[in-house]
Amino acid sequence: MQLVFSSELEAIAVEEQLYFVKRVGKVLAIERLDYIALELAVSLAGVQFPRFDFPIITSLRCPLPFPSQERECRYENTPKIYVACLSAYNSGELHGLWIDATQDPEDIADDINWMLSWSPVRDIEPCEEWAIHDYEYFYNFSLGENENLEYVSKLAQALDNAEDAAAMAAWLDYAKDLINDPDIEQLTEEFSSYYCGHWETKTDFVLKSDEIEEIYNWSEFEKQFKFWSQHIDWDSVARELFIEGYDSVKASSNGIYVFREYHG
Repeated sequence: MQLVFSSELEAIAVEEQLYFVKRVGKVLAIERLDYIALELAVSLAGVQFPRFDFPIITSLRCPLPFPSQERECRYENTPKIYVACLSAYNSGELHGLWIDATQDPEDIADDINWMLSWSPVRDIEPCEEWAIHDYEYFYNFSLGENENLEYVSKLAQALDNAEDAAAMAAWLDYAKDLINDPDIEQLTEEFSSYYCGHWETKTDFVLKSDEIEEIYNWSEFEKQFKFWSQHIDWDSVARELFIEGYDSVKASSNGIYVFREYHG
C-alpha cells in the first residue's frame, strides 16, 4: 500500500516517525498499516493526512470511518456527480462521493478510486466498478451511469465558466444533436456567434431584437405606413422567421432562448 503526501518534506517528516516504511519522493510504501501509529505520526509531524492509493488492509476490527469530507464537493452551483461503489451497492451498502465534475478527467478518476479504496466491502471483494447515481447543476442534460469522464468534465467546465450557464446548457443541448460526434469545446466557443438572447416569445424577439430591426427596419416601416403596420400579424411573421433563420429552445424557468440557425 502507498501513502501519498502533499510534498516530499511531509513524507520525510512522517517517515521519521514510523518503522518498516520505504519512501520514494512524497510516497511512503508500507506492507501493513497500523492506523493508530499513522495517526500519531501525522500528528507529531504536523502535516496533512495522506491519501491512500490502494484499498486499505488493516488488522483492526473496525476501520476508520470514510472521511468523505476530505474530498467531497460542497461548492454551490458547481456541476457535480455522485459516484457510488457498485460492489457496496450490490451488497446492500450505500457508499459514494459527490465529486467536482469541473476537474480534469484524470482528477475525477482519482477521486473515484479514492472513494473505492474506502468501500465498506473492500476486504470482502474487489471494489473496482462504479456508477454515476446522481448529479447536480447540469441543467437539462442527462448523464448516464457509465458516462465518459472526459465528456462529463468538458460539459461541466463549459457550464461552470459560462456567464449564463442555463443559456449555455440550452445551446449545447440544441447544437450537439445537429452534428455527429459533437465537440463540446468547439460548441462552447461558437456559443456567442449564435446566441440571440432570452425572450418571452418568438414574437417578442421579432418586435424587440436589435438584430431583426437592423435587418428589416420595422420602426421605419411603422413611421411610413402606420395604418398597415397596425394590421400586421406579428405572430405569423415570427413563425416564418423561425422556419428558416432562427431556432428557439424553451428556457427552464420561463420564455425561450433564441439562436441563429445552426447546421454544424
